[in-house]
Amino acid sequence: MIEVSHSLPVNDGTLPELSLDAMWEGLLEKARNPLPYVKAITECTIVEEFEGGLVRDVSLHGQSAREVVTFYPKELVHFVRTRGMPGTIDNKLAVDDNGDLQLTFSFRLVVPGAEVGSNEEREVADAMVADYLDAVRTTIAAVRDRVAAAV
Repeated sequence: MIEVSHSLPVNDGTLPELSLDAMWEGLLEKARNPLPYVKAITECTIVEEFEGGLVRDVSLHGQSAREVVTFYPKELVHFVRTRGMPGTIDNKLAVDDNGDLQLTFSFRLVVPGAEVGSNEEREVADAMVADYLDAVRTTIAAVRDRVAAAV
C-alpha cells in the first residue's frame, strides 16, 4: 500500500489571499471538474450525484477509475476508489496552530499485483507522489486564479 500525506499553506503571500470559503468552493469544483486542477486526469464524467457527494469516472494516466466522492462541508473531500487502483484520497482543509489555512492531500492506494515494498510498488509510488504534490500546488493556484478573475 502506498500512503502519502502532504500539506501546504494556502496563503503564502501570493494575492489574492484565499479564505476557507473560497478554498472549499474550489475543492467542490475540483471534485466535479478535476481537469484544471490535476494534470494527470484527462477525462471526468459525473455518473451520479447524491446528497453530500457524487460518483465520477476519471481517466488518470490513461487508466479508468471510478471514485465515490463524499463532501464534509468546509473540511474534507473524501474519495474512495471503487474501480481502478483501490484506495482512498482525502483533500482536507484545516487551520494550523498559527491560524494559517492549510490544504492537505493524503492518499492510501494499493498497487494491484505488486508486492508490498517491491520495486514495482516504489516506482508507482514515486510517480504518484510527484503527481499528488503537483495537484496540491495546482489546486491552490487554480482557486487563486478563479478568485482573482471574480474580483
